[in-house]
Amino acid sequence: MSKKGSMPPELLAHFKKKQEEKEGSPEDQKKGDKERRKDAVKKARVRLEEQKRGRKHDKKEEAGKKGTENA
Repeated sequence: MSKKGSMPPELLAHFKKKQEEKEGSPEDQKKGDKERRKDAVKKARVRLEEQKRGRKHDKKEEAGKKGTENA
């Protein structure tokens, strides 16, 4: 009998084979990592710019509200 929680050898072999196909060669993986990092940096920059724009816009609205209250 097998231990509780262990996988049958056939199933383990299946998952190992599937993982190897997924990984590919190390060079391809490095290129993929570089591309993912570039994409992540682009996303972060876009979010940062949106946040900056939102803050400026919010300040203008607040200034407008204060100006109308004083009048």
